[in-house]
Amino acid sequence: MCLAQSPAATLAFTVSLEPASARLFHVTLRCDGLQGEIQDFKMPVWTPGYYRVMDYAKYVTNFRAHDGAGNTLPWEPVAKNTWRVATGRAPVVTVEYDVAGTTVFPAANSFSESRAHITPPGLFLHVAGMLQHPATITFKLPADWTRVSTGLDPVAGRQNTFSSPDFDTLYDSPMLIGNQEVMSFDVQRITHRVVIENVPAGVDRPKMSADLRRLVETSVRLIGDIPYKHYTFLMMGTGNGGIEHSNSASIHFNGNSLLSTEGYQRWLSYVAHEYFHHYNVKRIRPLALGPFDYDRENMTTMLWVSEGLSVYYQDIVMVRAGLTTRDQYLEKIQGTIARVENATGHRYQSATEASLAAWGGSGIGGDRNTSVSYYDKGPALGVLLDLKIRHDSNNQRSLDDVMRVLYRRYYQEKKRGFTDAEFRLECETAAGGSLAEVFDYASTTRDIDYPKYFAYAGLEIDVAAKDGKGAYLGISTRSQSGKLFVEAVSAGSPAATAGIAEQDEIIELDGAKATLKVLSDLLLAKKPGDRLKVKTSRNNVAREVEVELGTNPQRSFRIRPSATPNPLQAAILKDWLRGEGQ
Repeated sequence: MCLAQSPAATLAFTVSLEPASARLFHVTLRCDGLQGEIQDFKMPVWTPGYYRVMDYAKYVTNFRAHDGAGNTLPWEPVAKNTWRVATGRAPVVTVEYDVAGTTVFPAANSFSESRAHITPPGLFLHVAGMLQHPATITFKLPADWTRVSTGLDPVAGRQNTFSSPDFDTLYDSPMLIGNQEVMSFDVQRITHRVVIENVPAGVDRPKMSADLRRLVETSVRLIGDIPYKHYTFLMMGTGNGGIEHSNSASIHFNGNSLLSTEGYQRWLSYVAHEYFHHYNVKRIRPLALGPFDYDRENMTTMLWVSEGLSVYYQDIVMVRAGLTTRDQYLEKIQGTIARVENATGHRYQSATEASLAAWGGSGIGGDRNTSVSYYDKGPALGVLLDLKIRHDSNNQRSLDDVMRVLYRRYYQEKKRGFTDAEFRLECETAAGGSLAEVFDYASTTRDIDYPKYFAYAGLEIDVAAKDGKGAYLGISTRSQSGKLFVEAVSAGSPAATAGIAEQDEIIELDGAKATLKVLSDLLLAKKPGDRLKVKTSRNNVAREVEVELGTNPQRSFRIRPSATPNPLQAAILKDWLRGEGQ
């Protein structure tokens, strides 16, 4: 085991990006002043902000270690992400290794002839027990590359060298390296860099910068503080995905989408989400989300708050910044609610269960038959919380006040995250009474009374069901080992009438091997009254039934202002969705 480490030890990384065609990062870590006969070098298995075990160590090759004189030091793997080196009290220990950079994604490392993106947990080892130790990072670039963009601080007088006060900061500071374009703007004398590698020349740069400034200014006014000394937006890639960081954001998107008004608006909303995360999740956070255990999942029931309320606030900020209208917001939230309520998964998984299931891949609505997305149900719950707090406090307080209290009390004063109970307490304190019903909606699959809550703002919402496309069978399914099973059967549904039961294996559908895609395609192609042949197996006994399909109930959840709001309703609507200057 590693012994106590000297505070005088120095840790210095060098990352070589030559030759680019190899798609390998070569990393050297020099450790001066370590104490002990044995040192464990560890790589995280996940990156904060992306709730998946990534097993970054599988991309590491050619690991080796030597002392200051160049003598080889023996080592062995002792866990899938840990290399144990017999250092023999050497005053200088250097480890070297290569990391493959083959995946263009915010949570992965990528390396090509023209650029590189680094997700630090997947590139930098730490010495066990020394997460709080500072480190420096120096980059050796190809001759025709000019720039390293990151939220880390540069080291004065040393080209392409950066410092990190600890490894939590290092792991929270992605790097984009190449010849990217850089713009900047200031808010309260704090510089915000906008790093661009994929935006066509036809996109208006000054407008991009001005709109981003409005998003930042509006978010800062909402919380009332800027907790960083500089901020970096990394705008890159060609795919989708983003990860938030304490003073930066990694944002992958299709740059050509900014050429259309609709695509530009989606991009702004997307950036607003990642930026607001530097408050809500990086600083306003559940206890489980920091300090981190980099060796395993960090489970929480509160991703509907950390992610879902960030979705809620991305759109609120867009309205208040004058970048979208009230009607556009209402149209977007009605679409969000419809995605939740028109998928059968909302009957079987709550928002808190989806949060816990995120690490297993089902917390983002991957199978909408059996799961919900906290990215959808979270903002819907945000609306309920905000309107209920405004109503019960006679429009004197709101969810904004809750966010400010969480920021001040837990991040600034207590310097920790909050518990589930503390989050509820702060919400109910702002409301001046119980919010049991809303929190019940979060933790159960109970049907939500949307008209009640939207009425607080003088809004009406249509919850009447209409016939949707396709036909209705009435089951939820799960795939396991290449087989399709019935997870749940809706009462009174065609499936229930035909005797299909939970845990039945579905073998064939209209003579075709049963898969989730086959089922979805068949139901979309058929119409009510059509028949579907379903072959099932229960206790190893095969059975075939012919099911008469029903109508597929869908609801639009159209939201519109009431013709006769009372003074409190009108005031709540105005204050809730106010634009700049109102």
